[in-house]
Amino acid sequence: MRHAETAKKDYYACRIVQLLHFLLVNVVYADEFSRPDFDQMIQTTFRLLKEYNITFDSRCRIFVDGANPSFIRALKDRVDEDSEYEKQLAFYKKSYASIYDLEFLQHNVFVIPVPFSKYHKEMLSHCKETLEYQNGRMAIHLRFTKLIISLRTAVENDGNLDKEATSHDDILDSLRLSMMFWH
Repeated sequence: MRHAETAKKDYYACRIVQLLHFLLVNVVYADEFSRPDFDQMIQTTFRLLKEYNITFDSRCRIFVDGANPSFIRALKDRVDEDSEYEKQLAFYKKSYASIYDLEFLQHNVFVIPVPFSKYHKEMLSHCKETLEYQNGRMAIHLRFTKLIISLRTAVENDGNLDKEATSHDDILDSLRLSMMFWH
């Protein structure tokens, strides 16, 4: 299972996806919260980690929007990972420069900050390819209406997601993050 979070502005979105046999990606949880309490979202995330048995040892990873360092620090602290993650990432980048990338981090870090500024086009392209060109490789239950609406209203311009034209764009960002592991 893979877990992704976005915590920004007035919304918090969360998605958990699970890889099933035959490489089918199954969304098992998806929600978006308006004007959430910071501590409540940390608690919600931790509850979901427990509920879905998401741990580093089970080869699961949490992908978080890198634009929210306070959320990343609090979440890392809650899951007993070094909350001074910037120093850890700087060390990895310096010591393993030739192999440092998101795949490297997946082998070494549980909560992975992902900078949208660097990966937004790649993440959108990968989601689009998975949904449209890989013969239904992703399963989304009808109860996840916000996610379905976000996918139906998503507008792409030159590889960028048009956030103004896309309903529930935070939940779509969360999907894009969670799909990082399934490249």
